Amino acid sequence: MTTFDEREQAFERRFAHDEEVRFQVRTRRNLLLATWACERMRLGKDAAARFVEDFTDRGVLTADEPLVAEFQADLKAAGVEETLPALRTEMERCAAIARAEQRVGLALDQGRPA
Repeated sequence: MTTFDEREQAFERRFAHDEEVRFQVRTRRNLLLATWACERMRLGKDAAARFVEDFTDRGVLTADEPLVAEFQADLKAAGVEETLPALRTEMERCAAIARAEQRVGLALDQGRPA
């Protein structure tokens, strides 16, 4: 194997790793955001679990802007009024927590491994 082939494989491994980390951070961000919303909507344990699962599933394939719009509609349907800028700010706060958790390897809100 040539040096060029080795470098190419290293770049491919790095790309795959970076994509996996991005996916994990995005998924954790969405889980934190959905949990925050459940508290705002005052959902019971079962309803909250269903909402979190549904929201995190939707978030895997949906870009951020459509996801925020759907999220706002979910909140509004539950009687909670939030502006899009406020929701984007909360989404960024959750993303920052998820990135920090990824770096340290702990779920910061619960003190257990992420």
